[in-house]
Amino acid sequence: MKKILLALTLLFATASCDFLDVVPEGSPTQNDIYRTQAQAEKMLFMIYGKCPDLYHTQYMPDFNGGDDLISSYYGTVRYFSWKSLVYATSQESPTNTYFNLWGTTSGLPTGYSSYNIYEGIRYAYNFLNNIGSVPDITEKNLRIWSGEAHFLIAHLHQILLEYYGPIVLAREEIDLNAPASSVNVPRSTYDECVNFIEEEFRKAADMLPDYWGDIQYGRAIRATALAYRARLLLYAASPLVNGNPDYIGFNNPDGTPLMSTTYDPEKWKRALDAAAAAIALADEINPDTKKPKYDLYTSADSSLPDDERGRKNYHDTFVEEPWNGAEFILAKGAQSGIQALQRYGGPRSIKGNMSKGWKTTLVPTMEAVEMYYTKNGLPLDVDPLTKDEDLYSVAPGDNTARLHRNREPRFYASIGFDRGTFEIDDKILTLQLRGGELHGSTLKETDEYQSCTGYLCQKWIHKSSTYNQSKNSYNYRKYAYPYLRLPELFYNYAEADFEYNGSLSPLSLEYLNRVRKRCGLPRFQDSWALVGGIPSGSELRKVLHQERSIEFLFEGRRFHDLRRWKEAPEVMNKEPRSWNRDGKTQEDFYQVIPANQGGRVRVFEAPKSYWLAIPMSQINKNPNLVQNPGY
Repeated sequence: MKKILLALTLLFATASCDFLDVVPEGSPTQNDIYRTQAQAEKMLFMIYGKCPDLYHTQYMPDFNGGDDLISSYYGTVRYFSWKSLVYATSQESPTNTYFNLWGTTSGLPTGYSSYNIYEGIRYAYNFLNNIGSVPDITEKNLRIWSGEAHFLIAHLHQILLEYYGPIVLAREEIDLNAPASSVNVPRSTYDECVNFIEEEFRKAADMLPDYWGDIQYGRAIRATALAYRARLLLYAASPLVNGNPDYIGFNNPDGTPLMSTTYDPEKWKRALDAAAAAIALADEINPDTKKPKYDLYTSADSSLPDDERGRKNYHDTFVEEPWNGAEFILAKGAQSGIQALQRYGGPRSIKGNMSKGWKTTLVPTMEAVEMYYTKNGLPLDVDPLTKDEDLYSVAPGDNTARLHRNREPRFYASIGFDRGTFEIDDKILTLQLRGGELHGSTLKETDEYQSCTGYLCQKWIHKSSTYNQSKNSYNYRKYAYPYLRLPELFYNYAEADFEYNGSLSPLSLEYLNRVRKRCGLPRFQDSWALVGGIPSGSELRKVLHQERSIEFLFEGRRFHDLRRWKEAPEVMNKEPRSWNRDGKTQEDFYQVIPANQGGRVRVFEAPKSYWLAIPMSQINKNPNLVQNPGY
C-alpha cells in the first residue's frame, strides 16, 4: 500500500516542475542533469509533468466538455466546461484562449490554463540526445528510459493533434538559438502527423518493459504505447478526419491540403490491427501471476445476483484500489483532482449552508441518465419493458420516476437520483432532491453548489470518504483516475471491425461481452435477441456508439468521441433538460424543464468548435501557420 501511494504522488504529479527544478543546487548548467542516473531520472519525471491534467474540471475541456456532465460553480452560471468552448457567449478565440496547449502566449484571460506542450517535446528530445552520456547509466535503463522519451514525444504530439488537428511536427530538438527559418515551419498534414506519432509509439513499444512494479505505477510500459497507438489510429479513421468534405480549402500557404477529403476505408483496417495488437499483449499471461497482463477489474463475490455484482464491480473499478493496476493502462494520481471529484460531487451535508460540506457541483445531465441501458442491456426506446412507458412519471405507490427503475447496474453505480441511495460518509443515504430538501434546490438561484439537473454523480465517490462537520474537514478516499482503460481497446476493435467489414465478428462480440459480463448485463446477442436480433447498418453504428459511451460516461471520453464521430453539432446544440428542481412535491418535481444555464445558450459551431484556436501570438511569430477553420 505505501509503495502504491508513493507512486500516486511521484508520477504524473510533477506538473509544476520546470527544467531548473532538476538542476542540482549551485550547478546552473544543463550538463549537470546528466551527470548521474538519479539526476537524469528526475529530468524524465519532469517531462511526464508536462502532460496536461485531462481530468481537472477547470483546466481542460475533457471532463465536462461533452454532454454527460454539467457544473455550476458560481450561482446561476452553469458550465459544460469551466470556460466552455460551446456557449454562444464563449470568449474562446485566437486572442483569448482558455485552453492553451500550443505554446507560451501573453495576454491570456483570467482563468486560463497554459501547458506549452512543445516545450515538453523539446525536453524529451534533449533527454534522448543526452541520456547516453550519463557515466553510470546501465544498458537496461538506457533502453527503457529512451523508450519512455519516445513515448512522451508521441503522447504529447497526440494530445496536440486531438485538440488542434494538423500540427507542426517537432522531429528533433531545436536549439534555442536556431534561426527563425528552422522554427517557423508550416503545419504538417493530418496523415503525416499520424504516421510520425505512430512510428514514435512503435519505437517506444520496442524499448519499454512489460512491467514496472507497484512503486513505478504511472510510467509508460509496452502496453501503454500500443494502447495509445490504437487510440491514435481509431481517431484517424473516424469521420471527422477521414474524408470530411468540410475541410476542402483548409490548406497551408503553399496550397498543400492539411486534411484529406477522400474517404479511405483502409484506415479502419489499420485501427483494427492496432487494437488487436494491443489486446493480444494485454491478454498475454503474466508468468509470475499466471493471469493476463491486463484484465477487467472485479471485486464482487461471484455468488451475488448479476445486478448487484455488476454494480459493485463497476463502481469499485474506479474507487476501491489506490491504483487499479489490473485495468488502468495509464492513469493519473494527482490527489487534488481526486479530492475535487469527491468534494464537488457529493450531496449537500448541511441544509442551508453552502460553504461547508459536500458541494453538489459536478452533476450528470439528464441526457446521460437517459443513455444508460435497461436491465436487459437495451436502449430505453427499444426494450419492450420501457419503450411504451411514460418514463418521466411516477408509478402508483412508488416515490421516484419510472426512468430510475429497471436500469442496468452501471446506472446505479454512477447516478444519484431523488429517493435513490448514495454511499458517502460511511453510510448509505436516501437522496432528497426536491425543492427545499437537504440535497435539493435551495429555492434561491444565486446560491452556489446545488444540482441544476436534479441528479448527483456517484461514480467517483467511495463510501469511506467523509466530512467532519465539527472540524469542517474532509477525509478522502485516495485513488487514481484513468486516462486509458482496457475496455477502450475492446470497443476500438468492435468499432473498427464494424466500419471496415460492415458487421461484428465473433471476436468483436466476445470483447463486447467481456465488458457486459463484468457489469452484470446479458450478452450483446442475447439482449438484442429480445427484439428480433442485432441491428445492422447505421442502426448498429448507433448502438456501438451508445455501448461505448455508457462505459466511459463522466471519464472525459465522450467529449472526444462526439467530435470524432461528427455527432457534436446534433448533440451539443440540444437544449439540456432537468427535473423541475424547485418543485417541492413529487408531482411538481417530476416535470421536465430546460436546465438552468444562467441565461447562456449552448452552441456548437461546425467546423469551428471541433478544434481549439491556435493562439494569434503564435501565428504572428510564424507566418507559415494557418488558423483552424471558423476562427
